[in-house]
Amino acid sequence: MKSLFKLAILGMGIFFTHQTNAQAFFGVYGGMNTAGLNLDNWKTNTDPGDLKPTFKSIRRLTFGVTCELPLSRYIFFQPELAWTNKGGIMFIDSIYTDITGSGSTTYKTVNNLDLHYVQLPLLMKVRWKLTNPKPIYPNEGSGKPLYFEFYLGPVINFLAIPRSNYSQTSQHTPAGGTPEEETKTVYKDATQGGLKKLDFSLALGGNFKYNLSKKTFIYLDARYSLNFMNINKSALRNEYQKDGKDLISYPTLKNAGNLAITLGISTTFTKRRYWNHPRVNKRRF
Repeated sequence: MKSLFKLAILGMGIFFTHQTNAQAFFGVYGGMNTAGLNLDNWKTNTDPGDLKPTFKSIRRLTFGVTCELPLSRYIFFQPELAWTNKGGIMFIDSIYTDITGSGSTTYKTVNNLDLHYVQLPLLMKVRWKLTNPKPIYPNEGSGKPLYFEFYLGPVINFLAIPRSNYSQTSQHTPAGGTPEEETKTVYKDATQGGLKKLDFSLALGGNFKYNLSKKTFIYLDARYSLNFMNINKSALRNEYQKDGKDLISYPTLKNAGNLAITLGISTTFTKRRYWNHPRVNKRRF
């Protein structure tokens, strides 16, 4: 394992050394991210009052920085460093009958999970030129093409801040009577424990990129991420009965596929011309 890690570091060093001869573009982006949670392997309890949790998606902000390195005229490698909010709203409803037979109590629990991730996407991009407008004389830089890019790559996600906004409402109903007034307990802005720190995902998407100048691009991007790992360690516990025994299991909880729409800008700080902008040979008279 150590040899493999050293080999990967050596390979990255050789790669980035080679890229010093090419022109790198640096950028920033920001936008909106839609996220959710998926639950699996939930054991059904013999008690009909214990229901399976349900989830609702959330919308949060996402932003990051990029470094675009050309491998050829149309193929690029783009590592990024991003901050993304994932999570979801969890609903748990339970109904418990009093042992004395005096009635039943209904509990409605709402847990807003805001999971703040630091992301490291490693993307491979392919670029196509959609338009090739001709410059208007005498301004040689007036012809600004429009590009389309498609990309795909793995994403390493580090859970930095797991936050929880928890509330529970209980209501007692006497036997043969009307429901009493609801009682609500709220625990705001608490740290959510029992979640794994590492998650892996696959990102794929595309963008329309406009050549604002010879050294600057602006773009509108749409990205979809598929998440693969179980992030539940002990945060969500499933208590159930089997063959007369009380058992406990920890169900599978995954970040659902999330869609991000962002707007970004990228530029270069070197004097080299970009590979998609060939040097113009001027005639001398």
